[in-house]
Amino acid sequence: MANIKPFKGYRYNPEKISNIGEVVSPPYYNIKPDEKAALFDASKYNSVRLFSGRSYEDDNETNNRFTRAAEYLKNWIAEDVLVRDEQPAIYMYEETIQVGEVPYSNRSFIALMELEELGNGTIMSCEEIREVSMQDRYDFLTATNADMSMISCLYVERDKLLLNLMTDLAEEEPDIEFDSYEDMHQRLWVITYRPTIDLIVEQFKSLPLYISEGQTRYETCLQYRNYKKANNPEHTGKEPYNYTMVSLINSGSDGIVILPVHRGVKCPRGFREEYFVACAQDHFKLEKIIVDTSEGSIVETMRKQIATTRHETRIAMYCGGDYFYRMTLTDKDFIKKEILPEMSKAYCSLDIVALNKLLIEDILNVKPENYEERVHATRSYTSLYNDFKNGEYDVIFMLNPVKTDQIRTVTAAGEKMPESTLSIFPKPSVGVVINIKED
Repeated sequence: MANIKPFKGYRYNPEKISNIGEVVSPPYYNIKPDEKAALFDASKYNSVRLFSGRSYEDDNETNNRFTRAAEYLKNWIAEDVLVRDEQPAIYMYEETIQVGEVPYSNRSFIALMELEELGNGTIMSCEEIREVSMQDRYDFLTATNADMSMISCLYVERDKLLLNLMTDLAEEEPDIEFDSYEDMHQRLWVITYRPTIDLIVEQFKSLPLYISEGQTRYETCLQYRNYKKANNPEHTGKEPYNYTMVSLINSGSDGIVILPVHRGVKCPRGFREEYFVACAQDHFKLEKIIVDTSEGSIVETMRKQIATTRHETRIAMYCGGDYFYRMTLTDKDFIKKEILPEMSKAYCSLDIVALNKLLIEDILNVKPENYEERVHATRSYTSLYNDFKNGEYDVIFMLNPVKTDQIRTVTAAGEKMPESTLSIFPKPSVGVVINIKED
């Protein structure tokens, strides 16, 4: 079962910070250099300093971005810029953002979750993680002893008790409300009423959780817990380092958007369209679609042309010009039978697996050991297209979003989707609530 509990979170003091929107920031992996510079300039108290600070040439073991993060945290608490809630709370967090012409309001519960090894049936990781960033996250954690950002977990409930509870709570006045980056409107409710807390805690005891964002940070917290445990002869399992801060998101909510993650490829042997098309027809039906540029952008046409509610794999391939190829997988059992017989049928049916195995590896000759060097993943099809036009890629592929039932089925089989398969949107901001691992 998933064990969650309330906690006394640290939050920005509105008496010191008049505009909370100037001090919260996007998650670490979303910040580009120019965006980071803008966050630094927005406020000397912007939370980016706590988890993604700048490096300098004269940094050393005692003065670096990790030690500076710890110093910022200590000083901001001493200055009452960050203040701790007096009572243990579970927080309800809402982010409202416009995607196209549609507004989405994503609500979640923020709580502490007891750490456990992944794959034991209660807490499951959705994706493979990139090992290179784990040391970075671990160094920040050991320096600050704090969870700066939330690990996002999806849950599935058969009834709508928690979903209905969120609706009821949203009718009450929020404790804080502000606008932030990307024109996002954010609200936070601090739940201290014990019967409501007990109800939420009890409900989650029967719900498996699927980590959708923050797998690296979760693994880092496990590593930190194991280190603290090994160096604490009086370890009981109830110490603060046994828990991490999570955002618990109802997969049945209309307020979340599961975005696809597209791929741009720089081919080791160059790209030959005729060769690619001929080879791809072994497993795909290819349709060449001419785009009338006067009717809209080519990327928007690609998105619409591959959209499907069926359980089928459709991929758009663009290599230049006023046309693209809509590719529909015809040999649905080939990957399971011939390439990955040891993997589940659910895993083998993922669009990204078909793209990786049948197109990127087999035809474009990008091997797994060179994948990260040759293939770029992004949820922005516009930036992908622009980067192609600037010569960064030889070919680009657009995909459909992963479905919730695919996430659940793959993880239930004890497997992880390939890295950067899905993107839950909007993502929790950093600085809304901070958890320092203290009693």
